[in-house]
Amino acid sequence: MKKADKISLFLLGLCTIGILSLLAGLYAHSPLANQKIYRGSFERKFVPDNTVSLNRVLNLGVNSYYISGLSNDTIYLSNYTVPQHLLRVDKALKDTQHIRIKITGLDSVVRPRQFRTQVEPPYFYMMHGIAPAILRGKVNHWEARRFMADSAYYTDAVPIDTTSFALRYYSKSQDSYELALETGEAPYFQPNYGILEKQGEGYFSVDGMLHFNKALQQVVYLYRYRNEFMVMDKRLNLLHRYHTLDTISRARIASKEIKSENSFTLTSPPAATQRFSTVSGNYLYINSGLLARNEEEEQFKKNVVIDVYELSNGEYKYSFYLPRYKGEGISGFKVFGNRLFAIHDQHLVAYTIESHDPIAFYRISIPCHRTL
Repeated sequence: MKKADKISLFLLGLCTIGILSLLAGLYAHSPLANQKIYRGSFERKFVPDNTVSLNRVLNLGVNSYYISGLSNDTIYLSNYTVPQHLLRVDKALKDTQHIRIKITGLDSVVRPRQFRTQVEPPYFYMMHGIAPAILRGKVNHWEARRFMADSAYYTDAVPIDTTSFALRYYSKSQDSYELALETGEAPYFQPNYGILEKQGEGYFSVDGMLHFNKALQQVVYLYRYRNEFMVMDKRLNLLHRYHTLDTISRARIASKEIKSENSFTLTSPPAATQRFSTVSGNYLYINSGLLARNEEEEQFKKNVVIDVYELSNGEYKYSFYLPRYKGEGISGFKVFGNRLFAIHDQHLVAYTIESHDPIAFYRISIPCHRTL
């Protein structure tokens, strides 16, 4: 296949993901009073109200920041609109430092705003699926340069270690998004078909969030529109398929194929089962878009609900609320130990979680796993 054809196919896929991300973002930020709220047949187990407390707030001035990394004493924020800008914040949210990243080894970049940065001290990475390019640099030096073959176009990427990455990409042979491993040694690109299970079309139904859990050395993929997440080892070998609380096993998405353009389009807004997620320690944290059977609708509207799952066995542990800060939901969040950091529009908000141990809440875990 000619390179121009590959780029065209990839851009088509990227536009699809862009639409999905935009819809998810609009859904998360728009007032819940204007949204249709879906009530599920499941029940949540909420921890006491004082378990999660707001500590501090930092006004970022704009709403284009996202959390790109955490360390013992530092939060790193990158910017969607200015990818070479990075904001370093101490965990007390008092001291800030603005950093400009220097990019070397790239003559020009198509759509520079497609860069996504991830900081994993002592390195940081800048990833651009259209170029395609994966850049690496040293924290405190802040110069990023190409260091891998970068032979594959991709729509999402996370570093596994300093020379290997988990990718989500469009496979023409499968007509679907698939996962792959890219490494610094031959074979550089290793696709792993079948982990993402499409339902009809292979775009919207397999859309989701890709994570790497450093504590467990595992890759996690969570579907956005259905109740399943997969846990893999560092080589992307599937270990488990687990289910979330809700019973939506098929993505509630109405799409239509446009044969003349060899593409699919949404015919109705999708119901985002899982809005945002993160991994930390042995846990997966999910901001759910569904109302539980035992929840008050008014409480759901005023707060952001977080469901917690144990990655080692897929058990649902408990749920808690984050208040909508100044009426705003979240556009992303990260957990480090007993601290949770969330972006509420243009504010970075720091929370403390008093305990991760569900026994302290006198609850019984519910197994949500599927044996392979």
